[in-house]
Amino acid sequence: MPGTHRIKRRDMLKGLPLAAALPAAALGAQEDKRVEYDSERMIEQHPEFKDARSRKVIFVAHCILNQNARIRKCAYTPSAIPKVPAELIERGIGIVQMACPELGALGLGRGGPVEIYDQLSTPIGRRYLRTLASDIVYQVRQYRKQGYRVLGVLGLDGSPSCGVDLTWYGDEHAGRGAYMEELIIALKEAGLDIPVLGIQDAAPDKALEIIRKWDSA
Repeated sequence: MPGTHRIKRRDMLKGLPLAAALPAAALGAQEDKRVEYDSERMIEQHPEFKDARSRKVIFVAHCILNQNARIRKCAYTPSAIPKVPAELIERGIGIVQMACPELGALGLGRGGPVEIYDQLSTPIGRRYLRTLASDIVYQVRQYRKQGYRVLGVLGLDGSPSCGVDLTWYGDEHAGRGAYMEELIIALKEAGLDIPVLGIQDAAPDKALEIIRKWDSA
């Protein structure tokens, strides 16, 4: 019969740790506390990485590489912020694109009379952001565990979710976006001293300066 050799999704999920198998919404249905699931998820090997990889990575806000995920009327370019991906590739820096918290929580057609920051700051919204932040902590620990250099995190200033020094609440002003608030807390609580800086769509040269400084440190 057709499909008899396919692995059923429910059978596959039986072999996964609970936190890895459950969607964020299910995790958020638990008590309102910081989600922690960054312990070992599976049996690991500890090989020596003697292939072509550079063993250095940088974490970037999703829309730095994909402007298509932005809220309507806010995309500055057809795809990525100019010069940034090329600079990272030229320097042999692995690019870890973080999930877009707004797209994941609110959808592509997000908006409405309630500010995005407030929509992400409901109890369920904050639990979702903490789940995303916890996953970044796990990844950073894994890279460092194997001797990689984690150069830093690039947020997107002016974003209500990923802004580091500038956010949006009716207009642009000083402050952090909702996701960066949670991510910075999670990194600090995990004892991970990693620089987190924001860049702007209209100022790609500043982003290049940050990348070069981190890479040469």
